[in-house]
Amino acid sequence: FPEHRTNFYLLLEAINNQCFPALLQIPADKFKLVMDSIVWAFKHTMRNVADTGLMIVLTMLQNLDSKDVAQSFYQTYFLNILQHIFSVVTDSTNAAQLANQTKVLAFMFSLVEQKKITVNLCANPADYPGVTDNEAFVKCYTQDLLKKAFPNLQDMQVTVFVDGMFALNQDTAAFREHLRDFIVQIKECAGEDLSDLYLQERQAQLKEAAQTKLKYQMTVPGILNPHEVTEDMSENI
Repeated sequence: FPEHRTNFYLLLEAINNQCFPALLQIPADKFKLVMDSIVWAFKHTMRNVADTGLMIVLTMLQNLDSKDVAQSFYQTYFLNILQHIFSVVTDSTNAAQLANQTKVLAFMFSLVEQKKITVNLCANPADYPGVTDNEAFVKCYTQDLLKKAFPNLQDMQVTVFVDGMFALNQDTAAFREHLRDFIVQIKECAGEDLSDLYLQERQAQLKEAAQTKLKYQMTVPGILNPHEVTEDMSENI
């Protein structure tokens, strides 16, 4: 029953948007189930479920910005979310969600860069000698994560990519292109097809072209039957 799955996440999205303080009041073990469900959502192959999951994560992180429990949340879930987001970003079956993945990653890296995460994210400092703050740690952690996942990439490729995640996180368009360039490098190393990376932009271009065509047709008497022009069509042009 895929509609049950979809409606469950729409409900969770509504709770997150409208009743966020209540969500924070549930017991820790139950909250973990919520977070596991959200991760499962943005890793799902159904586009609407994945997009809903990503927007839940983004809104949750934004809602936490001024909450007392924020630091505890970051310490428990920040790296886990980051790891799972990267797993879907670099998965060719989730290419259609690149726009929303970009928003989540850009916001997460901006939290670190702006030092809004004051709790120490490094659980094992001995593994990262010389690392003294969260920005340096997240850089090292992300580089290690990507090197292990993609050993064919050169160290410099990974370093430049991670540096860009910090440098570009206030420019969504530039951040998305930077992310896509890195995915291209991954796919080229694996010999995979690159066409799906541009599918979303192509779909947007076709939608815009269709709306432009419809707008023109509605200005020329006789091209469209008045009964064919719905209210939704009028609003979309």
